[in-house]
Amino acid sequence: MDDAAIQYLDPTRRVTFHDELTLEQKGVPIQSVCRRIFKMDMQDIANSTVVLADVRRASGRGTGTAMELMFAHMKNKIIILWANPNDSIHPFYESIYTEKHNTLEDCLDACTYYFD
Repeated sequence: MDDAAIQYLDPTRRVTFHDELTLEQKGVPIQSVCRRIFKMDMQDIANSTVVLADVRRASGRGTGTAMELMFAHMKNKIIILWANPNDSIHPFYESIYTEKHNTLEDCLDACTYYFD
């Protein structure tokens, strides 16, 4: 993917669990931290062309992923899902993705395709 010169964002880069605890100890309510992260994540999606989502059962993704994917869908973003072949993903996901693949390599190839 580096060869394709596609800028990408790590959705877990914001605030770690340990940072959240430190902020809470400093008197910053955890709700404020969550709201900040949520708003910045929504800005990332709004500014993106493609959203790649790991929806494999083993990944532990859930409510947050679903909410972000719905927002991406409402913004007419290209949505690439990474799912295991034997995973039965929720019909909600089945209804909104652009492409679904079983390997990360195939997902990255799909992302690159939309930038060519």
